[in-house]
Amino acid sequence: MLLTDKTAVVYGGAGAIGSAVARTFAAEGAVVHLAGRTLATLEEVAGEIRAAGGQAHAAVVDALDGGSVAQHAAAVIAESGGIDVSLNAVGVDHVQGVPLTELRLADFELPVRTYTRTNFLTATTVARHMGRRGSGVVLLLSTTAARVAMATDGFGPANAAVEALAVQLAGEVGPRGVRVVALRPDGIPETARHGSHVARVWARMAERAGMTLAELLESPGAPNGLLPGPVRIQDVADAAAFLASDRAGGLTATTLNLSGGAVLG
Repeated sequence: MLLTDKTAVVYGGAGAIGSAVARTFAAEGAVVHLAGRTLATLEEVAGEIRAAGGQAHAAVVDALDGGSVAQHAAAVIAESGGIDVSLNAVGVDHVQGVPLTELRLADFELPVRTYTRTNFLTATTVARHMGRRGSGVVLLLSTTAARVAMATDGFGPANAAVEALAVQLAGEVGPRGVRVVALRPDGIPETARHGSHVARVWARMAERAGMTLAELLESPGAPNGLLPGPVRIQDVADAAAFLASDRAGGLTATTLNLSGGAVLG
């Protein structure tokens, strides 16, 4: 198994991508700590992991509050002896698909402020600990919105900032044995069907296009990659497990392109 004896923290652990990553980490041998806002949904995922033979714990953590993140990290370290892997899969409902020239400042700022804040807080908190230990992997989640030349409202700049954060933090903590990598999937229709905030975001986009959500999800251009079908949630989870493992020991200060060819490089 890729992650035997590793301790992993997944922020947004009950979401579509976070829960899939948590399950995959556990299946690969990691002890997984699920962090998020709603204990009931976190416990549901943790229970599924334990039922499958894995090890999982759940805790309420406000990933936008530095004190909450630090307190949880300290508890995990006290219980497990350290944190080997972290992944931030926190998502937020926001306005998407509105041209920048028609967007309100508040709607532009919301995803920029939220995604940069949560990724900065969680990544730097665990990186400080990992640097003292001399090893660890910090994973951040971006999307193709970081690279497309089209109206992506504040979500595109937010994702671009996350990718830049991965590079800068990697340069800082690399000499102490810590790797930092971002993952960049394209839009994943499964996430909207999961009932997360993505469903609300895409439903509004569909309405503006004069379509139902179901029609948007089945549209040939959603998403627009080179492969026969869209990238799956499990594709992201499998890639995250590889990046978290020693087999990806040479990968840092980069973004893994999981767009299925929707963007290049």
